[in-house]
Amino acid sequence: MNEQGSMSKLNILVVDDARFIRERVTAMVQEAFPDFNVQSVENGLQARQAMQKQTFDLILCDWEMPEMSGLEVLQWTRSQERYRTTPFLMVTSRGEREYVLKAIQAGVNDYLGKPFTREQLVQKMVKALSKRQQLSPEQQERAAAMLAADQQKQPVSDPVRSPARPKGLAQLRNSQHMFRCAIKDLNLREIKVVIKNEGAFPQVLEQVVVDIEQLSGDSVARINGFVTAVQATEQKLDAAYVDVRVSFMDDDPEKLAHLSKYIASVR
Repeated sequence: MNEQGSMSKLNILVVDDARFIRERVTAMVQEAFPDFNVQSVENGLQARQAMQKQTFDLILCDWEMPEMSGLEVLQWTRSQERYRTTPFLMVTSRGEREYVLKAIQAGVNDYLGKPFTREQLVQKMVKALSKRQQLSPEQQERAAAMLAADQQKQPVSDPVRSPARPKGLAQLRNSQHMFRCAIKDLNLREIKVVIKNEGAFPQVLEQVVVDIEQLSGDSVARINGFVTAVQATEQKLDAAYVDVRVSFMDDDPEKLAHLSKYIASVR
């Protein structure tokens, strides 16, 4: 892990052929993380040249670009030893099966669908960088404060407390139990659900199947995965609910196509 002193000067690369998008994304990143170095380029060839000259800690890349597409930039990035695990966020309006599968196979970390807000961008960046422990406590606090401020600007039905609306319903199955759960968040790589505490829980690293349903109850897909985290929603021994995070390990094209459409429908 990096030393604390080097955490404050992360290098971010923004790649987009539309000037106003580059300027908008750059401004959003600098507002949230003023101590980051942000460089923007207008195409994939310039991105490759920039990455050869210096090392970047996170890449925000558009998919639809002339000369060299975002997918080609991603494929080249993953072929470089120093960029094999660098967070790569694809900015795209495309969610068709063939595009999703190609990006997953090439090693994309996450998607940012157009149009997007500053809140969505910052959330994706915090998630990607926190996994690699690259954010200092001060940077995390600033980002959290900005996200909280953005959320306060949005209308809520209850001025005192507006609970997050679940993104759907699911069933989590292991070899012994079936757990009914609500989806708190999901992307093409993982899902976070909440289950009721009834004394039995899935175990970390245990293989499970997630049956994702529409809010209407229609089944969408049965996705294979494994449990990466189990955590009580309250700091109480008898917490009523438990959060479970599952990483997907299914590469079935049909399932991923359904999953992609489902994600787009609940964003």
